[in-house]
Amino acid sequence: MNIQINGSKLEVSPRIKRLVDKKLKPRLDRLLLKFNEEIKTGFLHLEKDKYKNYIAKFDMALPGQEGHLTAHYSHKKLIPTIVGIREQLEKQIKKYKQEQVNYSLG
Repeated sequence: MNIQINGSKLEVSPRIKRLVDKKLKPRLDRLLLKFNEEIKTGFLHLEKDKYKNYIAKFDMALPGQEGHLTAHYSHKKLIPTIVGIREQLEKQIKKYKQEQVNYSLG
């Protein structure tokens, strides 16, 4: 899976990239195992607000009418922010996959 990270009021350091690769990418890869690599591209936007909270927004398109994933999460620390985004995305992917199964069954 390819996750493109950009930051606002925050430098996207190698540490942040390693955290995303460790906490977010493996779980999403496992859930999207049967999808083509070209499709598996997500965009993660990280920023810090004036209260020093980390805000993460994730966007990803999957095939089909219901295949748009978005998640938004905020926390004082970076790791819980990434984990929160991951949990939201996991729920959405599972729901998407279930809808695809129901659609194919007719």
